[in-house]
Amino acid sequence: MGERKYHHGNLRGAILEAAYRIVDSEGVEAVRMRALAREVGVSSAAPFRHFADKQVLLDALAEKAGTELDLKLDEAAADCHDALTQFRAMTVAYVRFAAEHPALFDLIHARSAVAGRFLGEVNDERRLKLIALIIEGQNAGLIPDADPELVALTSEALTHGLARMIADGHPRVRNLSSEDARKLALAATQLLQTGIGLS
Repeated sequence: MGERKYHHGNLRGAILEAAYRIVDSEGVEAVRMRALAREVGVSSAAPFRHFADKQVLLDALAEKAGTELDLKLDEAAADCHDALTQFRAMTVAYVRFAAEHPALFDLIHARSAVAGRFLGEVNDERRLKLIALIIEGQNAGLIPDADPELVALTSEALTHGLARMIADGHPRVRNLSSEDARKLALAATQLLQTGIGLS
């Protein structure tokens, strides 16, 4: 097969898309630079024009996966009519991403080069949005009155912890379907809202 002709920038995107699909279906270990070159129809050397090595490619993939997750959180909240339903929708979206794409979820949190952007700057922006949403919900009487920073931290701990358990195949939540993950995330946020103790 002859090498395809790509306009400037298109080859990089094609390689990223192919690698993204491989990680999603087979895991990080299945990514091979030469195999990617064959899949997109270019010479074995061509991918290295855009990615110096596999590690650089995986960093780019982690950023792409992180951006996709961030978009899913925004999309989940877009059609909600109040702060509480937005809060729950984003929790569900985060947990479902881990259930549907465990290898990509792992990749996002494993790449140190991405931590400064997605887990750093983007996560800070997400946290500020979450705190604003919590304050809005408290003002509307939908979320219990407590320190918004603490509510946000507790929410993040619950959401990420649950997602992490699912992605890791923890025995209590192993092989959950996307729908089961949705139900579990909703139940967990309901418990977070109401509390587990008697006042």
